[in-house]
Amino acid sequence: MAAATPGMGRPLARNRAAQAVFDEFRRTSGTDVGRLVAGAGDAELFADRAWELAIVATEIAAFEAFTAAGGVVSGGFGFSIGAYAALRNAGMVDVGQVVAMVDCVLDASRALPGSYGMAAITGPSRESVEALCRPGAVEVAAVLGEGLVLVAGEREATDRLCAEISPRALRVSSLRVRWPLHTTLMTPVAADLGRRREAIGRLRPLRHPVYSGLDGSRVTSPSEGWELLVRHLIRPQRLDLAIGAMVAAGPAEFVEMGTGSTLARSVSRLTGPDAAVRAFPPWSGDRTRGASKRC
Repeated sequence: MAAATPGMGRPLARNRAAQAVFDEFRRTSGTDVGRLVAGAGDAELFADRAWELAIVATEIAAFEAFTAAGGVVSGGFGFSIGAYAALRNAGMVDVGQVVAMVDCVLDASRALPGSYGMAAITGPSRESVEALCRPGAVEVAAVLGEGLVLVAGEREATDRLCAEISPRALRVSSLRVRWPLHTTLMTPVAADLGRRREAIGRLRPLRHPVYSGLDGSRVTSPSEGWELLVRHLIRPQRLDLAIGAMVAAGPAEFVEMGTGSTLARSVSRLTGPDAAVRAFPPWSGDRTRGASKRC
């Protein structure tokens, strides 16, 4: 569930399995993703297409490095664009198909008629944020946990909602996202991806289940995986429900593939500080518990 960060792929720079992934992305996308994730600055990394490829490639590269080192995976989850990586890591699609889907969504997003924004709101409940939303203008885009909600929509409507709720919030932060992701404003984009089903090519059986970012349900078939990829564009991401479902399933350990600590914080909120959670590759602040490599 990595967020784009300069140098995000640097810890994987000398890992052969990871480098094979970056090389495959370079061949299929025409972008030197290995250099992008290791050395690009803000301006280059956050350009259209660059950050999408960077996030997905880093998550897939981390997965390959993890399994090459003997890690065993019994289930996967990808937040937002991470769903592409999760389904690729489960064997449903390959890197070329991931790049084709990223490009399809980006092209259709560029054709959207408005100016859009996204913001993170810390403090107020999901219900209080939803009460200020206007369907079709600004909507809840994600629930990361209690008191942490993302909204997205038309820029003017999003700015108005943020100004209205700001006095009651601990923090309101604008995000570097140009599109109204995970809202109904993305309906034309989802429809365009849906029409590309045959062009994307064969979808393969999943080697392990993937948990849906929409409701935490288990995705076990290619048809369910494709439905998730299309619907996640227009439905809010519910990290709280997905983490809750994975906690209930009882994996021996949670491993966050890529950069950051979103998974660690969310699991700890639900299970307490003794949950077996770690990041791979290890980053400062890694919250490793236990010794199992099954996730």
